[in-house]
Amino acid sequence: MNFSLKKAISVILCIVITAMIFASCTAEDVLGSETEVPKAVTSKVDLNDSSFDFTYGELKTVLPADKLGTLFEEYDKLSDDITIKLSYNEIITRFSEDGLWEKVLDLLSQEEKDSIKANEASVVEYFVNKINGAKSEKPITQYKESFWTNEDTIKFTQDGNDTDGKVKTAAKFFDYFTEKGAGKILPNATTEKGADLTDIMYLKGSDKACSLTADDVVSAVSSLAYETQTYTEKVTNEKGKQEEKEVKVVTGITRIITIVLKDDAASVFKAYSMHDKKAILDEMKKASSYFTVDDYSVEFDGCTITATFNAVTDNILSTTYDKNMSVSTVVNGVGDLDYLGKQDLTFDCTDRMEYHFGWDDEAK
Repeated sequence: MNFSLKKAISVILCIVITAMIFASCTAEDVLGSETEVPKAVTSKVDLNDSSFDFTYGELKTVLPADKLGTLFEEYDKLSDDITIKLSYNEIITRFSEDGLWEKVLDLLSQEEKDSIKANEASVVEYFVNKINGAKSEKPITQYKESFWTNEDTIKFTQDGNDTDGKVKTAAKFFDYFTEKGAGKILPNATTEKGADLTDIMYLKGSDKACSLTADDVVSAVSSLAYETQTYTEKVTNEKGKQEEKEVKVVTGITRIITIVLKDDAASVFKAYSMHDKKAILDEMKKASSYFTVDDYSVEFDGCTITATFNAVTDNILSTTYDKNMSVSTVVNGVGDLDYLGKQDLTFDCTDRMEYHFGWDDEAK
């Protein structure tokens, strides 16, 4: 190797080492690394999104071993004082079976429970502003409605007494015609950008989508779900040797808001549109060779709104309205079901309305 080449290499190494010292970076950073570092993101709005710390010792008192192991799978050694953070939504999603989510939430201190309650007004206001904004800004909107009855709750009575087993046949007929009949008049479509949403989005016929306040809800909770990517970074340890370290970066954040409304009609009508009773009764006439229904009444039972947002852009992505109802009516048996006579009927059902929004800055 000639002198000039040696000198050139020495100068390059000198520059590299000096840059590393003053920039506190690795040789890979200076010379260029093939590792692509994911772009980290943060939430655009701080909504005091509910997230709580739990220790291994606390959770092992309420969770089975398999679920506990999944939570702490990143730890080689476990002790009762190891702590993890769980969001409200993660608790509900992970432990919805067998009431485990309630047991986990029972571990919260009174101060933590109070913090959820204190945040309700902000959560409701945020949702109302965003859903009203979607209706006025008119993004591409996919909307779909579905309806179902809870077969186990269908109950026929006559003169205050449960009727005999033959009524089960009538129940099946009623269940079939209710769902099939309703299904034919329920929407499932997608709008173009800028299309008028006045009669598509709740509240139908109004320029507003919602007018809820904290006084109209039983609960309103916001929490965050994170998308992460991991990359390998070379670092120098205490002994001066290079080693690889895995770094986890937050690359996406979804906000989930769940609102449970009070059961009074005044509160429900601030967020939900009701179907025209005449239209429903007209559909039921298609079953008039089996039974007739002249009228019905509805009581609400825990109507729930679930909304998701891109917490990085602050765009609302979707909203699901579950209108949970207990229905009472009188059914008159006709034709093959004439033997039923006049029966009082009660059942529980759910009318679900789903909206998905497409925003220009969400497109890839």
